[in-house]
Amino acid sequence: MARKKQTLKISHEIDVTLIGISCHLRSYRLSFAINKELGFNFRRIDDFLLPDGTTGNTLEFPFMLHEDADLKTHFCLIANHHPQGKLIPAIGQVDYFLLATEPLESGILDTVITKIRNIPQVLAAYRIDPSKVRDFGTLLAEMELHLLSSARKQGRP
Repeated sequence: MARKKQTLKISHEIDVTLIGISCHLRSYRLSFAINKELGFNFRRIDDFLLPDGTTGNTLEFPFMLHEDADLKTHFCLIANHHPQGKLIPAIGQVDYFLLATEPLESGILDTVITKIRNIPQVLAAYRIDPSKVRDFGTLLAEMELHLLSSARKQGRP
């Protein structure tokens, strides 16, 4: 009797919404403009630290956080550029990422993107499929740890 070979396939579903933003503003200026346009309340938390594999240095990326009680999600605004490297090199044309920790409905997502595009200094804003970004799951896990450690430093649960 022939043996039947069984394989286990593990799918890593990434349930976040990722928006790429291209603009030449500093992170605090962009967060202020998004706050004004979308009614958010971004606040800066500790920079996101990422070790650089080539030089051994630690790269620091500005990290802003907005907690939205209505949508029951957190929005994170993260810079993609550092003078010595990029957070996600595969998407080098993007200056900032707006990450929603929960998937947004298409109507809400379209509204957010449209309002971001209304900011005069924003050159482009578009949805990025996180499942197509190489090693995004690992980066997302590191960001979640970063959020937890920042919350602990600020005395929040």
